[in-house]
Amino acid sequence: MNETQTRVLTEELSPGLWRGTLNSVQDRNALSGEMREAIRQALRDAKAAGGKVMIFRGSPEVFSSGYRLDPGALRTPTTTKDRDRLIETTKFWREYREQPVVTIAEVRGHCIAGGTDMMLASDISLAATDASISVPNVRDLGITMLLPMWSTLVGPHRAKLLAMSGDAVTGEEAAKWGLIAAALPEQILAERVAALAQRIALVPEELLEITKQALNAAWDAAGFGAAIVRAAELDALAHTTSPVNAFWQQVEADQGSLRNVLSARADRFGQDRVLDLLKDATIA
Repeated sequence: MNETQTRVLTEELSPGLWRGTLNSVQDRNALSGEMREAIRQALRDAKAAGGKVMIFRGSPEVFSSGYRLDPGALRTPTTTKDRDRLIETTKFWREYREQPVVTIAEVRGHCIAGGTDMMLASDISLAATDASISVPNVRDLGITMLLPMWSTLVGPHRAKLLAMSGDAVTGEEAAKWGLIAAALPEQILAERVAALAQRIALVPEELLEITKQALNAAWDAAGFGAAIVRAAELDALAHTTSPVNAFWQQVEADQGSLRNVLSARADRFGQDRVLDLLKDATIA
């Protein structure tokens, strides 16, 4: 096993198959600029070593907490500079999708906000049945770059139902609704994901790359690139709104304690979720 900038630990599981473990405990595997560069490098290293498939996972408790909530970095002086910062993130996701190594997200624990972007940008995503997947940032911070693609995956009405409240869904629910490929019990998730990845790695490299490009073409035709750029622009706009400013003012008033403000937000929404309210509904 070798360490890529301390943030992604990589290992070759078998010929053609690699695994990268997000390794940034201090910010719960946040997708900071350093983490994104570590992901890039992990993929380059795997490709150079003959890798065809790469599994990305986090810790047992958290796949990724999303984009780092750093007030100094997020509260940019102008909307245009904020837009430029967010557009740079969309470039990373386009590059991540288009690079030739097949990516598989192995999601367990919490997958939050920008973490869902990595989940959706991966070629295949599988989760533990009890994983918690959510975009709570829509409540008072903005949106995520790949949020427009939820409609492509689950349909526009279901996407709005799942995303607009910021409620969490389990891995099992996400699989049922088509947000991810499948969900498995946590105790067998790593074993089954590795077996699936090994099977994919049996396909010759050139044909695997061509197949990936052919399947990506559907999202490209549906306007993937334009949609995530638009999301970046809307997120920059969201950052100028009074609710977002009020959030950061509360953080400052609480002496910079994000944890306390986020906890208060969760308390405000309570324990009931949209899907709990629909538990007696007929949902195919």
